[in-house]
Amino acid sequence: MMGLLAKIFDILYPETNICLNCGRKYLFSELRSICDYCLGYVEFLEFYCIHCGRAMDEVEELCSFCHEHVSAFDLARSVGVYDGLLKNLILKFKYEGCQELSRPLVELLAIAFEEHYFHAKVDRIVSVPIHATRLQERGFNQAELLAGGLALKTGIPLSTAVKRIKEQAPLYNYAYQERKELLKNSFSVEDGIFAGENILLVDDIFTTGATTSEISRLLKDKAGAKEVRVLTVATVAAPERTMKLGMVINKKI
Repeated sequence: MMGLLAKIFDILYPETNICLNCGRKYLFSELRSICDYCLGYVEFLEFYCIHCGRAMDEVEELCSFCHEHVSAFDLARSVGVYDGLLKNLILKFKYEGCQELSRPLVELLAIAFEEHYFHAKVDRIVSVPIHATRLQERGFNQAELLAGGLALKTGIPLSTAVKRIKEQAPLYNYAYQERKELLKNSFSVEDGIFAGENILLVDDIFTTGATTSEISRLLKDKAGAKEVRVLTVATVAAPERTMKLGMVINKKI
């Protein structure tokens, strides 16, 4: 079965020997469609918050954000830090319509899945939805492409049952509490559709966690999910790491 899924994945996400980041040809690469030179600029997570997965420095514990805020998801993990090459790849994939980038990003997600959730029971993969208006503008839902590719890689069923029913402006200029208020009643799902199931919620970026937390709450309270784990390509740094980096930069200046 997994062999068949791998063949389907190869058909839907064909490999190229041209790096989708720098455009150079390569003979071999650890990651399909991205050359090893560019791959070296991905900041993979080494230390992270034990709950939300935000990047930490030299220690794995609960970050200050998670000490102050309660999230509805049970656990969140990511491939790497939303910076440098990983940030460039996501922006190119998401806003420039480079859907071919879904292949290397899915492969990175699959590696992170094996590392963090290999022993976890996952009944279904759910993608973070976008509103119909945004879908029409962009032409695709980046989270659904990532979730669909991961479903093919793992053999876990994919569901797009969660819908975004409220259109709103991008949330990146809003703080966590403001996002929480704006996201109320933004999503819908059928009552009891995931009763007793363990869900893996997939998205491209983890920033404040407001969106994933709101969807996780809905999946549990309305759809009946038992657990909701989150997996994203990239995550931001925990507040204390951001402050530390800022202090280092200021000292250099």
